[in-house]
Amino acid sequence: MEKRRMFPVGEALKNAEEETGVEQGDSAVGKALEVLRQEVVGGLLYTHNRANSNTSRLLEVASFLYGLIEILEEKGIVAIEELDARKETVSERVEKRFLHKGMGVNLQEPEQDKYTVQGAVGIDCENRVHLCKAACCRFWFPLSKQDVDEGVVHWDMRFPYIISQDTDHYCKHLNHGACSCGVYEHRPLPCRTFDCRKDKRIWLDFEGAQINPDLEAMFIQPQHNDSTRQSGDVGNS
Repeated sequence: MEKRRMFPVGEALKNAEEETGVEQGDSAVGKALEVLRQEVVGGLLYTHNRANSNTSRLLEVASFLYGLIEILEEKGIVAIEELDARKETVSERVEKRFLHKGMGVNLQEPEQDKYTVQGAVGIDCENRVHLCKAACCRFWFPLSKQDVDEGVVHWDMRFPYIISQDTDHYCKHLNHGACSCGVYEHRPLPCRTFDCRKDKRIWLDFEGAQINPDLEAMFIQPQHNDSTRQSGDVGNS
């Protein structure tokens, strides 16, 4: 399958300059691009330096922590098995707080090929969208590395790599007039496998076309609502 290039800006500028007979090296556009390039390089250098510094600090803290654990175990104060069990429960609590504050980078795990995944769901959305108001197109979920590499599906730069939404909290790729997906062939994995029939947040009775009367309340503040933004919620509800 042919992949789209994310930023064909350079090619477009080259074509424009060939048509006008202006060489990029002598043009104002070329100079502006070089300035922009230097700024990007500088920004990346700063980011990488900070990442190296933070990694060094993290390794130092981890060394102290592991050393402390070994001493406590040798003195019979803690048991490693008990510590491992406690770590699991604390980790879940910390991760939930971490994601709630919009921190960190989210990517789908485990990574799967969305074009070959089994279990795609077929639902007569066209006959039900007047009831559910395309609720699934308002859920937050992380994209996969495959999505990001393709550069077709947009993600929110404020919360990498969460599916991008408009100010009405609907997916940016939703065609409101036809209530259709603008990137259907490239749609993310959760959009392919999400089964709203089993989601009580949307349907009280799917077969009876009975919508959950509290559905809209879930989207009052979607950016601060764990039920709509947690990783995997769309695919695993």
